[in-house]
Amino acid sequence: MSGRTGKRLVVVLAACAVALLWTVGSGAAAVQRPAPAPVYGPSAADPGLLRVGSQYYAFMTGGPLGEVARSSTPGGPWTAQPNALSRWGAWAAGTGAVWAPDAWQTSAGWVLYYAAQAKGFAGQRCIGTAVAGDPGGPYTPTDTPLICPILGGDDPAADRPDPTAGVIDPSPFQDSDGRRYLLYKTQKTPGTIRMFPLSADGLHGRGELSHELVRHADSIENPVMVKRGDQYVLLASANWFDQCRYSTVWRRSTDPWSFADKQEHVLLDQANTGLCGPGGADVVTGGSGPDLIYLHGWVCTPDDQPCQYDGVVTDPNKRRVMYAAKLAWGQDDATPNVPAFLPPVPPR
Repeated sequence: MSGRTGKRLVVVLAACAVALLWTVGSGAAAVQRPAPAPVYGPSAADPGLLRVGSQYYAFMTGGPLGEVARSSTPGGPWTAQPNALSRWGAWAAGTGAVWAPDAWQTSAGWVLYYAAQAKGFAGQRCIGTAVAGDPGGPYTPTDTPLICPILGGDDPAADRPDPTAGVIDPSPFQDSDGRRYLLYKTQKTPGTIRMFPLSADGLHGRGELSHELVRHADSIENPVMVKRGDQYVLLASANWFDQCRYSTVWRRSTDPWSFADKQEHVLLDQANTGLCGPGGADVVTGGSGPDLIYLHGWVCTPDDQPCQYDGVVTDPNKRRVMYAAKLAWGQDDATPNVPAFLPPVPPR
């Protein structure tokens, strides 16, 4: 599929609709193009992506036990799979939906991280783990959460940066030395991103607490870490998820624990894509294909046109759909940019 990546954009427009525009580049050299079309819907929030051989798996908020879709090409067609989880973890309240699941392979098998409401935590969420023998699942949850601020005492799962706030948006990262980590958001204002050292099997901590990487005066969430040479690139979603100004931003550092003083850059927002709230992104690297970025955005029409709101998106028909794009890294090989979105591939 690498030969097709970014060669064209396919947009489904209503007969009387005016095309939205997104911009590649900036200034006089900017090129305006129609807003990209989603590669998957009808609902696809917070996509966490796996590329395993020639297969792609997208894990998404919803369910209630988490949603999964599968495709043999990066642009689809995507086919819905059974729930991500086989059941609720024993620690979970069993209400609401699984949030922002994401998976990778470790010595324990395929490990899924997810956020769910915890028992006795007033509706707040903790982060749990689940294991499967197949990347598409279903995943069997472990009985105790991995990170849960409500826990205390000698419990090894009690990483407690703020015991009154839940934790969401787990995102695994493996450094070039083989050590594993989990990034996540502490659900409070101002928003914060933290990183937690993991055991080799990805199911436990290694006796160290998490550390705050960055905070945002408004909100920041959905972290993703990518190593490029000696540079660590931290991508995240800034501002509030229910608004069109929600955007994908990035910072860069030579120290994976030090981003607070690094400049924030916008990668994708409404102005340069034409999408409403382009965020919740995950990155696909490695394997035989090109680097890709998957994200969600709000649409408000049956033909998947982006919502048009200055504030909170209140349209009763709103839903989040998944977009895919090629991810490039600039002349220095460490500056992320999106040269083109992928067109959706229709079912045969």
